[in-house]
Amino acid sequence: MASWAHLEITVDDQGNVEVGGYNADPESIVAGTESWEDLLSSLGSSGWELVQVIPGVETTYWFKKQA
Repeated sequence: MASWAHLEITVDDQGNVEVGGYNADPESIVAGTESWEDLLSSLGSSGWELVQVIPGVETTYWFKKQA
């Protein structure tokens, strides 16, 4: 059975970002990124798959990657 790593990135309407996840090290993943847009684009190139976007005052992006 496959094991998955998950990331949750929440961006509010003022550009504040929160990153969490499990089976992943969010701190090392965000290190070196200039902005949350840069972070989102870099995730795709490093094998993370965007699963769901929940828009609102805070927009949440959920990613997964096979671990």
